[in-house]
Amino acid sequence: MSQERIVKADAICDVGLVRQNNEDMLLVGGEFFRDATAKRTYELSDKARFVAVVADGIGGVEGGEFASEIACKRMDEFIIELAAELDYDTLVEMIKEWANDTHRLILEQGATHSQYAGMGTTLCGMLFYESLVVSLNIGDSRLYRYRGDILRQLSTDHSMRQLTGDADTPSNLIYNSLGAGDKVFVDIKNLSNQIFQDDVFLICSDGLSDLVSDDEIEQILATSPSAETLVNKAKESGARDNTSVVLLTINQIAEQFL
Repeated sequence: MSQERIVKADAICDVGLVRQNNEDMLLVGGEFFRDATAKRTYELSDKARFVAVVADGIGGVEGGEFASEIACKRMDEFIIELAAELDYDTLVEMIKEWANDTHRLILEQGATHSQYAGMGTTLCGMLFYESLVVSLNIGDSRLYRYRGDILRQLSTDHSMRQLTGDADTPSNLIYNSLGAGDKVFVDIKNLSNQIFQDDVFLICSDGLSDLVSDDEIEQILATSPSAETLVNKAKESGARDNTSVVLLTINQIAEQFL
């Protein structure tokens, strides 16, 4: 028997109101988005592969854009090239290897091209691989789950504010990213048995989470759940950063005999 899922994706990658360039990039179902919006529906069998991630580039106009693009394109290649029927532990090791390889590539590009020096990117999202579902996080972009009228952050920010517990620490100081720093690590969680009918997963850059509180996000998801509404809420507060939002709504299809 197999159980299919229908995943409805609502995505926006917006430059915001202050910055002239957009260093964010989205990868959703094999498509890349920057300065764009999209609504898609995906039917995922237990053999399907699907990934949705937000990458928030750091390191200046050219560097940040390039780093987030590298991360998204390499993630797309990764999910396509994965061997079939991997178990969870093997998948985790493959993801860690991907993160280290991508980190080194971004470092090499920054060392080779002066305009890219110091560039890096966050990466946060969800990967559906056959019957497995995992969350991924590097940096301070976020993954939330909205279920039963309650919003819960599933990712942990790799920020100095989170690490020290000091609310006065600037929120954009992060200690883990692809490209910046000597090493990288990736938080991976197994969500395979934790996906239920009508769950909504929110992936966002800090352009949203820095300006819109969790309570405000929860209220929006309760009353008018859309990526556009969330981005507009950030714009009401000035949208001083690029703002990227991906909403994934889960619909389960009952198990059927094959």
